[in-house]
Amino acid sequence: MKNLGTSILILCLNERIAASLAKGLADCLGLHFASAKEIVSYDLFDPEAILQKCGKTYFRQREKASLKGLSNYEESVIFVNYDLFINNQTIFKRIHPKVYLKLAKRKLDKKDDAISIIAFEERDKLLQEKSDLTVEISGDGKGNLKKILKELGTKL
Repeated sequence: MKNLGTSILILCLNERIAASLAKGLADCLGLHFASAKEIVSYDLFDPEAILQKCGKTYFRQREKASLKGLSNYEESVIFVNYDLFINNQTIFKRIHPKVYLKLAKRKLDKKDDAISIIAFEERDKLLQEKSDLTVEISGDGKGNLKKILKELGTKL
């Protein structure tokens, strides 16, 4: 991929693997790493309390405000989990490329990725459609990082 934007958006159905690879990618490219979920948690301080005390509408407004700031990051590798991406797609429109790290369904964690396993075909299809690039990976090892860099047109 020749035309990289100022930032790269990483999507995946497994948060642990995606965060690890996104961090490794940022390190290799000399870019900043950011996790959308961690930024929202930091900005909201106690997301669960805000949701309980202030309600879903207020929570979503605050979440969007945090993500809008994140969408302005430059020279960054940004990992966004499925729910945050799907619920806030317009915020991430200007970040490219959007890279979907595709794991085989059997590689998803039965405990942590239960919903993604149940809705795998739907979620997988949607992320492929919304991404500029899909890279099939098998985990968070260095070989997968090299594969991502190769697909982006960069070398380790």
